[in-house]
Amino acid sequence: MTQEPKEPPVDPGQGPAGSPLPAAPEQPPAQPQWGQYAPQPQWGQPQQPGPNPYGYNQYVAPPKPGVIPLRPLRLGEVLDGAFQAARRNGKAMFGSALIFQVITAVITLAITLSALGRFSSNIFADSLSQTAPTEAQLNGLAGTMLQLFIAVGVVSIISALMEMVLQGALVVPVLRATLNRKTEFGQMWRLVKPRIGSLLLLALVYAAATFLAIAVYAGILIGLLVATNSMGSSSGGLAALGFGLLLSLPFLAAGIWVGVKVMLAPASIVVEDIGVFAAIKRSWQLTRQNWWRTFGIAALAAIIASVIGGIITTPVTLLLGLLLPVMSPNPDQLMGTTALATVISSLIGALVGAVTVAFQTGVMALIYVDLRMRRDGFDVTLLKESESGKDDGGIPGRGAPAPAAVGHYPTGQFPQGQQPPTQYPGQNPPAPNPPSQYPGQ
Repeated sequence: MTQEPKEPPVDPGQGPAGSPLPAAPEQPPAQPQWGQYAPQPQWGQPQQPGPNPYGYNQYVAPPKPGVIPLRPLRLGEVLDGAFQAARRNGKAMFGSALIFQVITAVITLAITLSALGRFSSNIFADSLSQTAPTEAQLNGLAGTMLQLFIAVGVVSIISALMEMVLQGALVVPVLRATLNRKTEFGQMWRLVKPRIGSLLLLALVYAAATFLAIAVYAGILIGLLVATNSMGSSSGGLAALGFGLLLSLPFLAAGIWVGVKVMLAPASIVVEDIGVFAAIKRSWQLTRQNWWRTFGIAALAAIIASVIGGIITTPVTLLLGLLLPVMSPNPDQLMGTTALATVISSLIGALVGAVTVAFQTGVMALIYVDLRMRRDGFDVTLLKESESGKDDGGIPGRGAPAPAAVGHYPTGQFPQGQQPPTQYPGQNPPAPNPPSQYPGQ
């Protein structure tokens, strides 16, 4: 039987004719695809240096283009962001607040000094200071006091309307500061001008609700006094005082609770361009399950503002109290010195009020931004606008669609038109779910 000739063994490093094979180019290590894991090193083999394929080799902080990072905020970030926003937009925020405070102070001074002049003329008149007042003089004095009371009420309503407009306007520079955009005085008022009517209507709704609560309180108090036969008794005054104090506690608690629930309505009107009652509902929904946190931050901001105001106004008040007796040694000079001290105190109070209003409104605006980032994915909207790199001169996030039902979204579900970012700039992709069995196991 014929045997086939055996061919010599071929060297793996040589070609068919004994020529060496060309060296294969070095291939870079293959990167694992999404959903795949990189091959695991065998026992005894050292781990090769390089980036971690699972995306956990380094921590990349969330972007912070402006005064706050684009993620849910902490307490210190809210307070610091409010200060930074006011400092960067001093003309728009402090300037507007100072103008409003001065206007309110001038109106208050005009009414107060006018009523004080009539009241002082009645008090220091010879007919009242030396002889018993007549019925006509007492009626005139009562009429003056009633006019003063009505004037103070009117000034309070005007101040509430102006303050509501100011709160809505100051939201604009704070929201633009989150993307490091400066806001000028005229630009802020141009942006808020279309929403001034809604802000005034919101203030009127709040005033009507306040008067309704006062009427209910007074009705319940009178009903209790009538039911206990305390109206005509000698102890009626003490009974009214006791019932009034006890009844004021639940009304005060309910007022604080409702006030916090609707605190974000001015920001909703300006930023989301919605109506008054829709803004109240929006604020009510945003503060759901966040009432205590919202209340705590707002209360702390109010305490800080009060401390700042007290540090400035207390020395001035003490100084005026010491100088007033020296400047007016007789009753003829008392009216002039009292008016001068009132004017000085009002101007200083307007300056302090401008600082505190700007700070507290900034805190309110950042609470609104924080709650929207927690519920609506608002940080994604701001991140997209920040990455665009251009300032359109408008309010950030104004065109973002609001969800139909505000609340916590299920995992992976965001408002329509918004998707969570797969990764922040410079961050490795997130790790996939671990496989049930590694290759070769």
